[in-house]
Amino acid sequence: MRIRTLALIAAVACAGVTVPATAAEHGSYYSTKQHYEPQGREYSEAPAGFRQIYTSTVNRHGSRGLSSFKYDDLAQQMLEYAQERDELTDLGEKLIPQVEAMISVNEELAGGAGQDAGYGNLTAVGREELRGIGQRNAQRNAELMHSIDRDDSKVKFISSGEDRANDSGWNFGAAWLKEAPTLADNLVDGTNDGHVTIEPRTDLMYAHKDKKSPSYEKYSAWKDSPQLQEKIQEAYSKPASQEASQELLSKIFTSDFIDELKDGSISFSAREKDGKTVEGIVDAALQFYNLYIIAPALAHEEKTPAEGWIFDQYMDDASGPTFAYLLDVEDFYEKGPAIEGRTVSYDNYEPLLEEMIEGVQNRAAGGEIAAEYRFGHAETIIPLAALLKTPGSEKGVPAGELYTWQNSDWRGDKVSPMGANIQWDAFQNDNGETLVRMLYNEKEIPFKEGCEPISEGSTFYTIDELSACLPLGSISDHSQAHIDSTADSGYKPQPGSSVASSQPKMWAVVGALVSVLTIAVGTVYINRQQIESLLHKFGIQLPF
Repeated sequence: MRIRTLALIAAVACAGVTVPATAAEHGSYYSTKQHYEPQGREYSEAPAGFRQIYTSTVNRHGSRGLSSFKYDDLAQQMLEYAQERDELTDLGEKLIPQVEAMISVNEELAGGAGQDAGYGNLTAVGREELRGIGQRNAQRNAELMHSIDRDDSKVKFISSGEDRANDSGWNFGAAWLKEAPTLADNLVDGTNDGHVTIEPRTDLMYAHKDKKSPSYEKYSAWKDSPQLQEKIQEAYSKPASQEASQELLSKIFTSDFIDELKDGSISFSAREKDGKTVEGIVDAALQFYNLYIIAPALAHEEKTPAEGWIFDQYMDDASGPTFAYLLDVEDFYEKGPAIEGRTVSYDNYEPLLEEMIEGVQNRAAGGEIAAEYRFGHAETIIPLAALLKTPGSEKGVPAGELYTWQNSDWRGDKVSPMGANIQWDAFQNDNGETLVRMLYNEKEIPFKEGCEPISEGSTFYTIDELSACLPLGSISDHSQAHIDSTADSGYKPQPGSSVASSQPKMWAVVGALVSVLTIAVGTVYINRQQIESLLHKFGIQLPF
């Protein structure tokens, strides 16, 4: 393994590969705009006698540009206003061309095949994220892919129908097909224009915008409710929020401009986004924070400034967590666990959960669809995580309390980074017993409390148990939680089950790389942190 690791290091070092910085590496605070990093390295084997029959995913789209001309618009207005009055710092002056470049990059952001350029599209970083997820899915499920080909089973792709969701599916599909090219003939909807054809399912993947959904009016009322807005404003009013906003703005503007924002003598309105305004220092600071969190996704676009984005120059470790928290507050209440004892913020995605359960059941009963890949948004992943009660999303906070990082483990960068995904794998034995295990951002995790695994410590659950314990309001009696097999079914990570070690062809180039090890190892020590992050994707640790 040491030789294999060194060979991969040599390839990385000599190729000069660059990867986007992660929050953990540089003390950055991106909330739900965090660049995707796979969290899993090893996967437990199914109990003896079980073979994989099915896999399915729900994916958030990859890293994107700004969704609309909004934050950049308001930031530009503030900078221009202050410049006219000599109320900018040196950094503020430098930000004027940066914001102009941000606008240009987003206006010209390339879409996928047949898609218009502009705001909201995936970036080069986002496409790479989804290609990586698709590649690893095919590699991890290699035996299933072979059986799909052999048995002429089917593979289905669906999405919200939004451009960035489709483009994510296309990039996932391209990398997936590169690993399993013969499966192009097994696609339910075939291919078109060189990519997988994706069926739009707004009802499942964009339910919060589906006016035909029975839950649409109830959810819309919650999203626009005074109670939700009061929670957000309460967070804005916290002393820490005011202090962080003052600190950030003081790096860009003089005290005169900040005082005008504070006393309400100036405010700003978006030129194209109705109802979007800047009133007060927290509103103002959040416009710049939103440019900071989107910049890493735009690192490799054609019109990115030669010097790179400099929005991190007004962010620091003192105020960064506060702004990430403020973004988390909005998402937590709008589409996450929200208020304890209430489900209106996320129950509009219960049909998706039901579809996931039915997908396994149908395949277990002999259905032909052996793989289903779904592509949506943060508005898809966050409610689904709340329904599944994944780590951090187990519960809301009492109505009389405000969500904080002290009373909840919910964090946007963990629950729904760019490219976030929830994957289910199903296995069946000759007796027809069917087991399911779940991966969250490619890490194997147990299902929620109240769902009983087949044995203590196992991450495998019968589909009958899941159908009894997962739906909202359900309580399982666990009568169908166990299997007849006496095989040991506890969690046993297998060294050979990681993506890196299970793919012999990855190491075919070892011999050719040995000759560059001397140079490479020196480079590794210079770029150790970056290379460790990249190797983490393959489940490999540095040997020195």
